[in-house]
Amino acid sequence: MVVKIAKEAFDGMIEHAEEGYPHEVCGVMTGMNGLIKNYIRCRNLNRERAHDRYELDPLSFNEADQWARVNGQDIVGIYHSHPDHPSRPSETDRQRAWPEWGYIIFSIREGRYNDARLWYINESDYSFFEKEYEIG
Repeated sequence: MVVKIAKEAFDGMIEHAEEGYPHEVCGVMTGMNGLIKNYIRCRNLNRERAHDRYELDPLSFNEADQWARVNGQDIVGIYHSHPDHPSRPSETDRQRAWPEWGYIIFSIREGRYNDARLWYINESDYSFFEKEYEIG
């Protein structure tokens, strides 16, 4: 099954990732039934290694969760950027991943969007696998 991502949400995540360059940005994706409808920017608490790590602020996460519930949606994943690196998950990304959530990683090269890939974690061996998505 191809995951659908609302164009406004995808474009907003790209804008967030470009604005945050050269640091990683992060946020929550909300939606339902295989559709990512919205994104919510969250704070990256990692200040020492913000160029290659993110630590999603729990307060931001709780606010996003409340917003999703009020709007009849669920948290369906996390997005973050990789400044000047490929859109592949790192070992740190793997260690922090939750099953059933999608993880979009945006590769930002020299401040501009390069590409994005959607990943899910395999519960049996905790490895990532890539999933197709379409914007619309």
